Amino acid sequence: MSPSGRTHYDVLGLAPNATAAEIKAAWRRAARDFHPDRGGSDARFHLAAEAYEVLSDPARRADYDRRLGRGAGDEPHAARPAGTAAHPGAGAAAASPAQVLNRPPQFSPDFSPSQPPVLPLALAGRQVHGEPRRPGVLQRMGAAGSRWEAEQRTVALLEQVLLPDYPSARLVSGLRIPDTGPRGGMLDIGHVVMGGYRMAVIGSAMASSGHYRWDGRQLRTAGRAPGLQHLPEAVRTLQARFGEFNVAGWLVLHDPRGNPFEPVIDYPPQAAGTPRSAPADVRPVNAGTLGRALRRFFSEGPKPAVVRLPVLGALIEAADR
Repeated sequence: MSPSGRTHYDVLGLAPNATAAEIKAAWRRAARDFHPDRGGSDARFHLAAEAYEVLSDPARRADYDRRLGRGAGDEPHAARPAGTAAHPGAGAAAASPAQVLNRPPQFSPDFSPSQPPVLPLALAGRQVHGEPRRPGVLQRMGAAGSRWEAEQRTVALLEQVLLPDYPSARLVSGLRIPDTGPRGGMLDIGHVVMGGYRMAVIGSAMASSGHYRWDGRQLRTAGRAPGLQHLPEAVRTLQARFGEFNVAGWLVLHDPRGNPFEPVIDYPPQAAGTPRSAPADVRPVNAGTLGRALRRFFSEGPKPAVVRLPVLGALIEAADR
């Protein structure tokens, strides 16, 4: 039993005869309700992740049920050596992001010669999919051309500062998805990076040097500041579609001269301390801080080495539209 005496079924609010679909649905609810990034606690989310890890695996669940039937006082996780954790993210305090992320990919659902993967391995094994959507000839002279240049820089940046150190990360560029909000229509998303049970939605913009101020809702400067490019809508739409993931957004500001630490972005204390005042989980960064922000984001999530093949397939399909 857990220290509170609750079983894995109790943690997820399930009956002992729950089906696989009910277990998955319960985990999705728990991921939303208990996630530390969304007002939950590390302890409750850890218990939920551990419960799902056991109950979603038929062999481990059968062994766990036998232990409960025998009245054993210890769950399978109690036999782990001291210092280990149920999922890599739980040990983030004892390991650096590089140590947590630098692990071979674990494809989910698993496959075998008798059970082929849900996504061809030629696609599943690649870290980079799609490409920024190239604007038309006339559009290249305006904002669309500037954004396309910025998106190309973002791809090159991610290939340099994140993907080599994070083998399980998958970058998909040039996505189009239906907007589930009141605006309707289609959302053009520059990039999505997925890893484990986290998803980063990334927009790109060219921005002149200088100081910018992020108040949690708007990006301000003395001149014309770039907008959020419907990033809040994209975050909300992907969060609603992939409920078991924690989805957050970043707007990367690129300096035309290539200085990675320009422009300078100021975050007032009230904005930094109250992220929920933002229209969604969106944060502007410059090229010099994007890699550090994403490494921290993914390393603190549960099971960062997992590559969810059905989700990856859906993102690739959105890039092919």
